[in-house]
Amino acid sequence: MRTAARVLRACPGEAYFWMGALVGVASIDPQGPSLLNLCLIENLGLPCPGDGLGQSIAHLVRGQFKASWSAHPLGAPVVAGLVYHIGGLFRSAPVRNDDAFSHQ
Repeated sequence: MRTAARVLRACPGEAYFWMGALVGVASIDPQGPSLLNLCLIENLGLPCPGDGLGQSIAHLVRGQFKASWSAHPLGAPVVAGLVYHIGGLFRSAPVRNDDAFSHQ
């Protein structure tokens, strides 16, 4: 039987990374000042195709769909794709059946 605790223990760290990234991006204030820019492309002085994606996700989780679309039209598809990917990581996690040895 796949209990929640076994699935959580067996799930790869990648799932936890993406969940943390989504929570982190969703928790930023989309109207607030940008304090830190981690984008390598922008730091090189080039236009970034992902510019505004974080703001778009932050607006999206607040239900501000027009603002989300204005910040970056791919915000919702990126969130949907990451949620699907995280779900796949959890579904494919190999879960040991520790009870198998107790019934022999």
